[in-house]
Amino acid sequence: MEGGSTNTGAETLEIQPPNQIFILSGQSNMAGRGGVVKDHHHNRWVWDKIVPPECVPDSSILRLSADLRWEEAREPLHVDIDTGKVCGVGPGMAFANAVKNRLGTDSGVIGLVPCASGGTAIKEWERGSHLYETMVKRTEESRKCGGEIKAVLWYQGESDVLDIHDAESYGTNMDRLIKNLRHDLNLPSLPIIQVAIASGGGYIDKVREAQLGLKLSNVVCVDAKGLPLKPDNLHLTTEAQVQLGRSLAQAYLSNFC
Repeated sequence: MEGGSTNTGAETLEIQPPNQIFILSGQSNMAGRGGVVKDHHHNRWVWDKIVPPECVPDSSILRLSADLRWEEAREPLHVDIDTGKVCGVGPGMAFANAVKNRLGTDSGVIGLVPCASGGTAIKEWERGSHLYETMVKRTEESRKCGGEIKAVLWYQGESDVLDIHDAESYGTNMDRLIKNLRHDLNLPSLPIIQVAIASGGGYIDKVREAQLGLKLSNVVCVDAKGLPLKPDNLHLTTEAQVQLGRSLAQAYLSNFC
């Protein structure tokens, strides 16, 4: 994939393709629901369009759009990916800005590849499924520009807490997912930064135990427990997403740089 361009209205600017690429995957808290509120007048969900300073756009942070084009990244990152629900602020922009600020000029251009889909259980991410194969396709397409896949950021599991079988098999399914993804991308040491879920009720403790106890090389876990939740007690607030993005960046910088 070659560098694209962005039309500002007055001129067309060439986009330098990313040299560092991060895959954002999982379910709604990765896709982002920060700032999504109910418009009671029109009886619909809307994003409040409040972008924290930690999530502002930067010319050296790009996203891969649904039609596989690099463009300047801005919230909501998953707007054309997780199209079944209204998307808001997720952890991706806060992560990318934190990495860029820490590495400075060494970070070059960061590319984010949104792949998350709200309400999905881990069994829906099995090899051969639409979600899995789309994630692989988007990842493969992203590195045609010559960039390196640096890590997968994974936040999922709230949909696996209601059934005891799903919760107890979560660790095995996650282990298989990581191994399949590494094999299919031909990246046997691909770093995975997963999030231990903060909400969901049911058998959440079993899912968290699996996430925190996963024993694979180059897999680290960031714990979201204690981060502020929206009134639905399921989705992270905008503030929480910023905190999570920073924590994911710290995990990446501490373990893989």
